This record gives sequence, C-alpha cells and structure tokens, in this order.
Amino acid sequence: METIKAVFCFDENLIAPVQAAAASLVESCARDSLSCEIHCVCTPEAGSVETSLRQVVAVRDENSTLIMHGIENPYASSYEVRGISTGTYLRLALPELLPETERILYMDADILVRGSLRALWETPMEGKLLAAVKGSVNLSDKWEWNSGRDYWHLLEGQRGSYINAGVTLLNLTEIRRRGLKKTWDELARQKLYYQDQDILNITCKGATYFLPLKYNRLAYMPLEEYHRFVEEGICTQEEYRQAMESPVIIHYAGDKPWKRYDTNLGNLWWEYVNSQPDLAGLFDEKKARRYHGPSLASRAARKIRRIFGGET
Repeated sequence: METIKAVFCFDENLIAPVQAAAASLVESCARDSLSCEIHCVCTPEAGSVETSLRQVVAVRDENSTLIMHGIENPYASSYEVRGISTGTYLRLALPELLPETERILYMDADILVRGSLRALWETPMEGKLLAAVKGSVNLSDKWEWNSGRDYWHLLEGQRGSYINAGVTLLNLTEIRRRGLKKTWDELARQKLYYQDQDILNITCKGATYFLPLKYNRLAYMPLEEYHRFVEEGICTQEEYRQAMESPVIIHYAGDKPWKRYDTNLGNLWWEYVNSQPDLAGLFDEKKARRYHGPSLASRAARKIRRIFGGET
C-alpha cells in the first residue's frame, strides 16, 4: 500500500481543528487505498492533543501512523499580522526536523480533504522545490496594492506565479541541497505581510510546480474573483470548473466555519464534522450559528482588504 507523508504545523490555538483536518485526510486516503504517515509539528502546549489525534487516525485506518514533534517555536519572535500567530512559521523547520524525509505534503489545519490525493502526491518534483496552487495575490488589483510594500521587489516578475502556501508539496531533498533553511531563517526576521508564505514565494520562484486549483479551493474567495483567475490567465476554464464543482481540498483561510457557521462552504465542513462521532463534540455549533460575523465597519474593512490584497 502506498503511503502519503503529510504534516500539520500548529500551536495550541488549533488543537481542535487539526483533528478534523487529520480525520478528513486519513479517511479520504483510506478510500483510495492509501495510508498516511502524519507528522504533527507543534508547540509543547499543543502536544496535549496527541492522545486524541492518535485515536482519530487509528479508528479510520489501521495502516496509518501519527508521529508527534513537540518543539519550542524557533520563530516565536517572528512577525505576526492579520491575526495569524507565529505558529505558521513552524513549517520552515521541516528540512532539518525531518532529515530523512524526501517529500512531504504540508497542509494548514483549516482544511477539509474531500477527494483523492494520489495524483497530487505523485506530482513530478525533479528540480522543483515545491508544488502548490496559485493564490489570489496574483489578481491585478491585489498585486498592484501589494506592490508598495518595501520588500515586494523581491517578487518582481512573479505576478501570476505567486502561490498560496496552505497546501504545499515540499521537496525536502532539493530544499536541503540548495541550503534554503538559512535564507528562510533570515527572512523570518523581517516584517513580511504574508509571513512564511512570502518567504516560500521569494525563495522558490522559478522552481515551483503549479497544482490545479482543486487542490486548494479558497473558501473566502467569491466566484467573481475565481472568474477573474480565468480572465487574467491565472488558470484555465477547466481548472476553474473542477475547483468549483469538485474541490479536492477546501481551505478555510479567512473566516473559520467552527467560529462562524455561515462561512462560505462552511456547511460542507459542518456536514463532515457532524457525521463523525469523535469530532462533533469538539466544536460549539450553537455558538457558531449565533455568530454572524464582525460589525458593519469591520466587514467594510474586510471587504477592502479582500479587494486590494489583504487575504492570503
């Protein structure tokens, strides 16, 4: 049986969501006759989830395994912005933390796997550092809005090739060969608006394999923005159709369904969680249903950020 090696990096703020993400991953792989070797890189405070996570994995596939890596966050003093903690930088530790691993599938904890990952896992990576889906920052107005950042010159010529790093197949062998870890650590000390996502885009340009949109359907992106992906040549019409009709991975960047029930595509997340007896009790559905989002002023500000680049 083929094994997919995957990793979640998180702190104590995501110990419940990561269980739902891991469950959907193992279940989807098991349906496709794939097993999982799941690595969890987390802060010591988040290590309390280990027993629960082992049960989540075991009840879904006896051939899948869980390996915990509890570490003090070496990036704890890195830049925080947009409510995203420094736990997001933990993926930068993977080349050294997993020295024997050749490739690994990184996923944010706010994802839901709904389809086969076999083709994604078998992506040809020779000479490539990573494989990922293009992000919304590529849209012309968002790129223009971001171009005023004092470090944006490091991304010159990359519009149309900027990736969303929430789902990333990492070629750890090539990353180590090129010695990128030192550069990553240097960049992690800078104030980059998209944090470690910017770091990956800056250091991996020209060595990225672009995955179809269906492997990272961004829930916060309205249909009109995905239409613009086609209009601006960021993706094909067929890639758009697949992502809209049958997304393999839904990524809840932005609003989280466990906090706000009416989040776009949040019904799919809740349908899955409520169908799993060991997950349903982790989340307060009544509270999520009561919360209808931020104030009108906050919504207006959020809309402006979406239009001009403030979402990842």
